[in-house]
Amino acid sequence: MAESTDKTETNQAPTTAPEQFGITAQGAFASEDEARMLATMIGQVVRQFSRVFNLSQLDGVTVAENYAQALIELDRGYVSSHTLKPSEGSVVGVAMTPSVLREGMLKSHIVFNAQFLWPLLDDHHPDFQLAIHIVAHECAHVEVTGTYEVAFPGVLLRKRFTDIRDKVRSDVILACWDEYAATRLSAGFGEDPTEGYEESLITHMGSARQEANEAIKAYRLHSDLEKVYCEVYRAYGNLLKFAAYYLGNLAGHGEEMSLRPKFEATVAGHWFEAYFHRLDEACNAIAAQYGAWSDHSLFEVIGDIVDDMVAKGGVLCSQLQDGSLYIDIPLTPETMP
Repeated sequence: MAESTDKTETNQAPTTAPEQFGITAQGAFASEDEARMLATMIGQVVRQFSRVFNLSQLDGVTVAENYAQALIELDRGYVSSHTLKPSEGSVVGVAMTPSVLREGMLKSHIVFNAQFLWPLLDDHHPDFQLAIHIVAHECAHVEVTGTYEVAFPGVLLRKRFTDIRDKVRSDVILACWDEYAATRLSAGFGEDPTEGYEESLITHMGSARQEANEAIKAYRLHSDLEKVYCEVYRAYGNLLKFAAYYLGNLAGHGEEMSLRPKFEATVAGHWFEAYFHRLDEACNAIAAQYGAWSDHSLFEVIGDIVDDMVAKGGVLCSQLQDGSLYIDIPLTPETMP
């Protein structure tokens, strides 16, 4: 994976976005003129970023005043029980680039929270650079998804999973790689998000194990193995995802960990330290063969990391001879109600 060394000298590169792609302004904008101005500006910025990122598989763009509703209403081209929702908690949802199916082909549709993109209309606005970075990050997602689809056609949205472990493991692998690659590619465009990524990671390092333990405590009462397995996997998988944001961004900036003394002090001796460095190595190895992967083995290393975290956290999963899963959750003081 190559990052631009001079990201100001990209204007002469050809555009890669479709010649025509739809941009929809959705929601209660103050006026049609304002909605049109914002949509037009976003279209121009996306078009310019298509000189940097491969946006050939862009389906379209939606900018919405009601971001959560826009995610719900997005035509994804297939039936899914999973409802798209904005990020909550310590991370505010500002944009998302879901995969969609159009006539059997995988595309990416960008959905922006309009609240964070109004500064694009005024390049002197204090949040102008933040808005630029938001657009760059989502455009990077379009490229990353398209590159994966070329290497592994028919996997995204169309893979049939053998069991719940296969499903949640795959979700974590793809989420970690997707955010690592997007932050690595978009680093250097607009505002530097390093501080925010660092704070989010430190926050989740302090809460992930407790979240997983609370899920196990609840299981002692409801006895639903599939439910607790997914909850614990999600707790540790989310921590890895926030680490992937941080690591990809640092790699994109060419910044060494030694230049982040606050994080170095936090991770040193932390139970997550070894997993963090394993994830760094795994993502770097995938990036080194960006778009030229011969099989999925490099990606599966991320799955091995989260499997190890879940097992260390007290949820043991193994496969029986008949192919079914056996899940064991031993009693420990930390996971008793």
